[in-house]
Amino acid sequence: MLAQHHRGFVMNRVNVDLQNCYGIKKLRYKFDFSQRTAFAIYAPNGSMKSSLAQTFKDIANGNPSSDRIFPSRTPVRKITDENGADLPKESVLVLSPYDEVFGPNEQTSTILVNQELSKEWAQLNANLEKAKAEFLKAMKARSGSSRDLEKEISSAFLKTDANFYGAIERVKGEVKSQKDAPFADVPYESVFDDKVITALATKDVRAAIEEYINRYNKLLAASAYFKKGVFEYYNANQIARQLDDNGFFAAKHAVIFQGGKKLEITTRGQLEKTYRRRTQQYNQGSTTQENIRWTSENSR
Repeated sequence: MLAQHHRGFVMNRVNVDLQNCYGIKKLRYKFDFSQRTAFAIYAPNGSMKSSLAQTFKDIANGNPSSDRIFPSRTPVRKITDENGADLPKESVLVLSPYDEVFGPNEQTSTILVNQELSKEWAQLNANLEKAKAEFLKAMKARSGSSRDLEKEISSAFLKTDANFYGAIERVKGEVKSQKDAPFADVPYESVFDDKVITALATKDVRAAIEEYINRYNKLLAASAYFKKGVFEYYNANQIARQLDDNGFFAAKHAVIFQGGKKLEITTRGQLEKTYRRRTQQYNQGSTTQENIRWTSENSR
């Protein structure tokens, strides 16, 4: 039995006066916590230790106590603090002994007091672990990675490899708001390869990437039809692909781009040609892609 700290209040004494409670004929005792914080009750089997625990459990659950063997007997249960006030149920915690009903694995807590809550927790935990296993299996098939993806996902979004659920929570909003996945078909190992990561840290590759970004931004800024962060070449290609796959162009419909000069697109090929012409202008005189490719290949 422990002294209960309840909102900063320390109980100095617990007065117990019981009669006809689960086989306890009569018990009166004062547990003095003024000089100690705990009492250990050690006694042979059959000496009513469980009956005492059940009586305190009744307080915690807000239930009356009784005598199951002699239900006609009137029970007396007076358990008060040093001021004579009844113990509030919030101040009583009874830890039941281990029972297999709490769950068969080590992840299941054996100190949950309420059996119903324990069963519910165990089921929720089992469902969560099942969902995680299915998710990681799908991610492994999609990414083509042989790594421990549970640790990989955790370390990718947090500063630890041991907080998978925290990492998922961290990116949940971003994933939900993302309308497409442009890099879904890129094998994970092709990007997050140790040699590639080493290459990305080199001065030449970093300079080449910076040049690529700057030239791409200039291309968008000079375009009458595209705008950085709003409608870029990738977006146009996605629209053209979706329209073409759904027979939009075959039905003789057209897409009109408004800008300094009206641009009417009647086929997917026409849009791709327009895109290629502009990217060729962008690539003229640029060694960016060659620098990136050369450095990456020589890092392998």
